Amino acid sequence: MSSVYTNRLNKVYKAIDDANYDGLYITNITNIRYLTGFTGSAALLIVLKNTSFFFTDGRYIQQSKEQILHSQIRIINSGYFESIKDEKILNQSGLNMGFESNHMSFSYYSELSNHFSDINWISTDSIIENIAAVKDNSEIESLKTAIEITDYVFTKIIPEIKIGVTEKYISTRISYLFKMNGAEGDSYESIIAGGPRSALPHARPTERKFRKGDFIVMDFGALYNGYHADMTRTLLVGKPTSKHQEIYDIVLESQLNGIAKAKAGIPCADVDFACRSIIENKNYGEFFTHSTGHGIGLEVHTLPRIHKNNKNLLKANHVITIEPGIYIPDWGGVRIEDDCLIENSGCIPLNKSSKELISV
Repeated sequence: MSSVYTNRLNKVYKAIDDANYDGLYITNITNIRYLTGFTGSAALLIVLKNTSFFFTDGRYIQQSKEQILHSQIRIINSGYFESIKDEKILNQSGLNMGFESNHMSFSYYSELSNHFSDINWISTDSIIENIAAVKDNSEIESLKTAIEITDYVFTKIIPEIKIGVTEKYISTRISYLFKMNGAEGDSYESIIAGGPRSALPHARPTERKFRKGDFIVMDFGALYNGYHADMTRTLLVGKPTSKHQEIYDIVLESQLNGIAKAKAGIPCADVDFACRSIIENKNYGEFFTHSTGHGIGLEVHTLPRIHKNNKNLLKANHVITIEPGIYIPDWGGVRIEDDCLIENSGCIPLNKSSKELISV
């Protein structure tokens, strides 16, 4: 595993050199975990051209020794800025240092620039996120395990979904089953929404009881080794009407068309269009109200964004969601989502759960 972090740091060293920076000041804890393996909650990483310095506090002395193998460890005694000055790491006047502007508050930046006024601080955008978007083998294996747990829990929860059961009960049971089957917990708070509430794309579970004729949107995922699964399936309470079947079939056709389109070298916008055009051609375009998907990894929403305005190209070993939906106010909604591995020759859905309309 140690060579994994060496390879990741080497990619950052190259990115710094290509941008003509002297270093990168990293505050985002997810990015720090990606580059070092550190699983604590407080740290700072300063990456220079050929070396890196990892700062944390006294809570993590032993944990740092165990996890940080390719950065020099510094335990702060006062504040981060004071410790950096004590170590004389940024004591050269005129350094060009990038910082993660998307992850730094204005007050933090003001303090940083005041403490190190001789440094040329340069706002950067998603340097590490773009590197991390292309998954290595260890990441893909962790994602596959998270997805396998998610699929398994889906099979176990279906028999518990019936008239009179609440959204919150199903959400709670999913959380329990995740932990009982090898997951760290939920990837995020499950979306369990029945009936008219299924038309809310990010509905939170409530005490509402399932009723006959309800679509139930179930968006949930297991967390394993820090990696997030993210799956959506839509079930129906009772037998489908013609409208239930129509809406469900359109969303499924849309999702399958997106999967068929996606592969390395294809613009993200083209995948969105492959999904969206199906729904629009069936005159439900106004009810598909979000982008088609996103990358997954150490966070549940990462790069790349599968959005109609994103012209960036998919790359091999991107892992993305493809999740079109139709949401009809005061009636209900359908979303179908898979986590997909992008390859040069195509797109491999990693979820194995059925996408046929399941009636309970």
